[in-house]
Amino acid sequence: MNTTEGRVPDAELRKNIFAGGLMGAAYGLLIGVGTDRSLMLTVITGILFGIAIGFRFSVRPPKMRYPMYMARRIAYTASFFLLSSTIYSYLIDLDLSRLQIVLTTLLPTVGWAALVISIGMAIANLDELQRRIQTEAIAIAFGGTAIFVGSYALLQFAGFAQINVGVVVLIMSLMWLVGKLWTMWRYR
Repeated sequence: MNTTEGRVPDAELRKNIFAGGLMGAAYGLLIGVGTDRSLMLTVITGILFGIAIGFRFSVRPPKMRYPMYMARRIAYTASFFLLSSTIYSYLIDLDLSRLQIVLTTLLPTVGWAALVISIGMAIANLDELQRRIQTEAIAIAFGGTAIFVGSYALLQFAGFAQINVGVVVLIMSLMWLVGKLWTMWRYR
């Protein structure tokens, strides 16, 4: 028996695949620039990975049921952030004045702000249980990040190497994932 339950229309599928491919291309470009790998290879790999994710989200949506247009908005703002970060990494290597460096820094900052706002808007559109799961996951991420930052600050006093503050965002994202998985398990 062939059922169409849960299947998205072809137009939605194309939009999701495009958004995923764009995000994958931006991510591949950033990896290629950041690691001095072949840009062509990393961008093509990123596009293929993004297309696979866009297709997967269309065929079997994730447990957090964001409206598809919201998920695409997150993908577009993530793409903008990744592309603006890539442009920033090129521009910062140039011989810029102090004012130009500050203005250059605003580009990825606007990308971060757009991404955070789009994620917040998507969370606001979830049902009550899913919003609660996200809120608890964010609280766990905040606490875990505070523990990491505080403990590593103490280790720096003891002579450990200083790290880039940008790592804190990665730790926060990882802790959010851990909190989300734990909270989803708890409410299953």
